[in-house]
Amino acid sequence: MRIGVTGAFGFLGANFISALLNNRRRPDRSEGGLEITAFASRTKFSPLFENSDVDMQDLDIIDYETMARKFSGLDAVAHFAGRVDFRSSMRHSVWETDALGSKRVFDAVLAAGVSKLLYVSSICALGAPAGDGAASLALADESSAPYGDPRWPTSFAGPEAALAAVDDSAAGDYRFARSMRVAYFDAKLAGWELAKAYARDKGLPVVTVFPGTAVGAGDLHYAISKLVDNVWEGRLRFSLEGSSSFAAVRDIAEGAILALTKGRVGEGYVIAGRDEDNIGYVEFQERIAGLARREGRLAQLKPRVLPKGLLLALALAAETVLPDGGLSEAFVRAGSVRNVCSSAKARAELGYEPSPGLERAILECRRFGETFARRP
Repeated sequence: MRIGVTGAFGFLGANFISALLNNRRRPDRSEGGLEITAFASRTKFSPLFENSDVDMQDLDIIDYETMARKFSGLDAVAHFAGRVDFRSSMRHSVWETDALGSKRVFDAVLAAGVSKLLYVSSICALGAPAGDGAASLALADESSAPYGDPRWPTSFAGPEAALAAVDDSAAGDYRFARSMRVAYFDAKLAGWELAKAYARDKGLPVVTVFPGTAVGAGDLHYAISKLVDNVWEGRLRFSLEGSSSFAAVRDIAEGAILALTKGRVGEGYVIAGRDEDNIGYVEFQERIAGLARREGRLAQLKPRVLPKGLLLALALAAETVLPDGGLSEAFVRAGSVRNVCSSAKARAELGYEPSPGLERAILECRRFGETFARRP
């Protein structure tokens, strides 16, 4: 099997390749003949695997013609490339990468005649669970959608509007972007609608996965690691009011492999942790702090949750003064929602089984940060 991986050196992509390589080395697995092409546009290094274990190639997912040529001869493509950025100044770039880039990947896969596509979306495309409330135990799943939900910061009224935005941007019309509150959420939602439409109307052999918030080793770009380190070192005193489906990144990688090999075309699968790992950011930070204190670190005390309205006002002021800083309106909105999901479908259909507890994943994240220097 010949598989190409976009975003091969990102947090999720590198763990996916590492898991493929580990499976290939195991005598009880059948991936012995696996050939991996690692596509990347910027970062071309990960401590999780050796570059000599893969065929490394440059690739920009905005370049459709080059993708179609380089995808030719592959049996499968796993599309991990994407951009997560909540700064207002990056809205256009996020949409260009996560929505239009995915469209071009889909078109290139069709043109190259690739037999299977794994499209990596995000649980943010699913919205809040029905009947959500402070004490609700409900979880969203693959059938959920955020349309018409005042709690969810999407700018689209329905699937037609999301697909129309893709068509408009492909034609150079970005007027719809003026109403975006969280570009990353909208781009992932549009990508999911596009994947379903391409499977239905064009026969795209796509299986979509919705990863939860990944925790573990391999985060060279200081995503979840920044939160872990700030709590561990006692530099963070506040938290957002939202929650997420946390999961060990190694579990997400294994779940993605299962989706690629066993998933049904046109379907989506949440790949997150166990139900009890759907927790608020406050509780997640408390778990980090507890592990740090076991090692004698002066970690944060219980973080204080500031009102969302106050945080939005602070974010607006911060973006005016420091537009490239870490606090933004979109960041506050994204971190204030209850983004909790169930992996029941993946467990039932794919045999996916997430690890119990997050402690090991948090420690792996911390140890990785202590060992490897952060790269911009």
